[in-house]
Amino acid sequence: MRGERPGHLRSAEGLDPVQRLWQELPIEWRGPVIGEGITNWEAISENGQRRLHLTGLPDPIPVELAWMAHWQAGDGTRSSVLALNQLANILRRAMLENHPFPASIRAMDWQTASALQGWFYATRWGRLPPPGSRARLRVVFRFARLALLARCHDGPWWALDDWQPRCDPRIPLSVREPQANYGCSPGQISRPWLRAAVKWHLGTQLEAGALRWTTVSQERLKCLRRFDNWLTSCFDDPSGVLGDPAEAAGHAAAFRRWTAEPSNRMTRQADRRHVAKPVHPRLVNDDLRAVAELFAFVAANQVQARALFGISPWEQVTETHAAGWVRQVSRIPHTSTLNDRHYIDDHALAQIPAALPLLGLPAAGRCPSPAATARRSSPTASTIHRRCG
Repeated sequence: MRGERPGHLRSAEGLDPVQRLWQELPIEWRGPVIGEGITNWEAISENGQRRLHLTGLPDPIPVELAWMAHWQAGDGTRSSVLALNQLANILRRAMLENHPFPASIRAMDWQTASALQGWFYATRWGRLPPPGSRARLRVVFRFARLALLARCHDGPWWALDDWQPRCDPRIPLSVREPQANYGCSPGQISRPWLRAAVKWHLGTQLEAGALRWTTVSQERLKCLRRFDNWLTSCFDDPSGVLGDPAEAAGHAAAFRRWTAEPSNRMTRQADRRHVAKPVHPRLVNDDLRAVAELFAFVAANQVQARALFGISPWEQVTETHAAGWVRQVSRIPHTSTLNDRHYIDDHALAQIPAALPLLGLPAAGRCPSPAATARRSSPTASTIHRRCG
């Protein structure tokens, strides 16, 4: 379902976004029971011949679930019939017992859906949901719901809290990133004024081609999330970082010391394995530059910032703030990586091409490699002089 990448999606003829999606669905995908008449249904659904039953659900939930199942089929994954049927059962039971739930799937995040699933299992069977059931439903909210949110969002793509190129064809990718299946979540930035500016800055830079998706999602956003963590942990009033420009260099120096501590750099659980490792100065510089570039961008576009954010702490930011942060970027002297480990002598180098035919032989029929023999008998470092290609 990934076609051309329009800049923004617009409602056709003033229709509600969900109604627009309903009109785009093929007839056989409109329910209330889905599966009959769909070519290769058993191949595109995860549950064999089982049909998707959406009867008895309040609008617009049947349309949303039907669209999500159809999107999954077009995405190349199997439609989550088992998980979607269970979600429909959960909502029908909640209706019967007057248990509250959101009015739409768009308003139902994963935490809410997980809580509903837990309530369903506890009240019906007196136990917690098994891990497999949790995982199946999690897949629906990890991708299909994000695609639904993107298709129903008429504003700029970067205004959303979760960015996933697989789910939102508006996110620009370079020719070297055509199959980017990894996303990121600027919505995890806790400060609303900072979150809004980060979305705008990184989204604009990405659309302009100044940054690539890989840089934004794998590096730049993590730097700015660390900045957010620092503001939260070290300031009673985080907006003070945009106060007196004369204090900008001092703030930047404090952040530099903070982000140089490995324990302060975690933005996800997987980062715990790096806690014991020293932080390279280049990584600290990356954090400082990310903040400085954000400040400089907002300072240079104050008219647009006021239109987007209204009255906010960003009205105080100036080029002086950005310069104060840039000055804290440390100079890293260049050190040569060439040493004895990168060189071999002429004799050993000559033996390598001679040993290449051995690579095609079965392991049992190989003799000791001349190159290996040469390495064991190579001269000392004082006679080594040719760089290894």
